[in-house]
Amino acid sequence: MLALLGSGVILAQQEQAPKNKKLTAEEVSELLEKKEVFFLDVREPKELEEHGTLKGYVNIPIGQLESRLNEIPKDKLIVTACQRGARAARAAELLERKGYKVAGSCGLVEWKQKGKPVIYPKKA
Repeated sequence: MLALLGSGVILAQQEQAPKNKKLTAEEVSELLEKKEVFFLDVREPKELEEHGTLKGYVNIPIGQLESRLNEIPKDKLIVTACQRGARAARAAELLERKGYKVAGSCGLVEWKQKGKPVIYPKKA
């Protein structure tokens, strides 16, 4: 009986879990071409200076995300990004829980490996 109850709780948790999708460089490129996407880079500003980011980005470090939700539009599809994808996935999950429309998350290492263009922001 307890095993059945426990498996029911696990199933309920899985059904409620956000459906965050890891986007490939090609998928991100296609979304950006539509120009209706809000591209959110959740790395620290120093990381953007050192490793680059995508044109049109908005930078809100993952540690500040919850307190800066008012800067993120609810009427646009959101792509979250970081270096390898872990922080971007956490950001996407948070945004989904808060009712934002999230296309998915990505790591910019793959983007750069594919030879896609990056920009290097200057220090503020």
